[in-house]
Amino acid sequence: MKFEQVLPPFVKIIEAQDMLYKPKNPLKIRVVQNTKLVPEDYEEDVRHIILDLKNTNYVYTEGQSLGVLPPGVDEKGKPHKLRLYSIASPYGGDPDYPNTVSLCVKRVVYKNENGQVIKGVCSNYLCDLKEGDEVLVTGPAGKHFSLPEDPNTDLIFLATGTGIAPFRAFLFKFFYQNHPHNAKIYLFFGTRYKKDHLYANDINNDFLKLKDDRFVFYSALSRENPNKKIYVQHLLEEHKEEIEEILKRKNFIIYICGLKGMEDPIIRFLRSFYEKTYSLTLSEPEWEEFFNQLSRLNRLVIETY
Repeated sequence: MKFEQVLPPFVKIIEAQDMLYKPKNPLKIRVVQNTKLVPEDYEEDVRHIILDLKNTNYVYTEGQSLGVLPPGVDEKGKPHKLRLYSIASPYGGDPDYPNTVSLCVKRVVYKNENGQVIKGVCSNYLCDLKEGDEVLVTGPAGKHFSLPEDPNTDLIFLATGTGIAPFRAFLFKFFYQNHPHNAKIYLFFGTRYKKDHLYANDINNDFLKLKDDRFVFYSALSRENPNKKIYVQHLLEEHKEEIEEILKRKNFIIYICGLKGMEDPIIRFLRSFYEKTYSLTLSEPEWEEFFNQLSRLNRLVIETY
């Protein structure tokens, strides 16, 4: 089957920065600030951590990740492995913290099948850092999660939890660094409650400060109302007409970042749109090829875990 008439054309994205520091030659930088993004009494701990890049040559592109090398060794006596974290700030740093890089980190603590409490090595290390502490970092890493060169490209951001980090970097690039963008920007963001709605709650309201006709922000709070669970895909359906108009214009990029479980319902939404709008009946292999084509054309960018 030929998809040429249905698929959007290829869109060129901003070229990402090459890796500067590898695990064998990491860069040592200091913590500028480590603040909570959720209330003190909340059951989880999520942090916004700002790291100092002054007097370094560390350069990154919005959408990339920074590697962190936690100190110490594992149970086999080997150094702890590198962990990657999506960068939550635009290049240059947060508005009040020039020459920095920011991370959004959730402290990982869980029980295994034996009831033993397991603590994520790197996340707990980062969440416990104090101002002035030194951190070994690598990177930047990642090439595909990048903004388009064409400022007239509609952007659809779909995030859950700490998957919000790269979208904060993108939005701050637009709003605080005046990076040209003329088209619509939709952000669909899912968390459990208002209190853990990162950068959009009473602790930190960064996204709520962004006022612009281009920017539309929809919140999916899955546990806020005990009688009705709302997820990102539900909001997509609720605002179907707006999103379908963007898809029909064929100059868009859809970005998905967060828990892997969010992928399938979003992909089903896309498949339904293309089949109904263009009277297609796609077999599974045909849909897989169509889906892969969207990715190759840079129209669908996914980074889930």
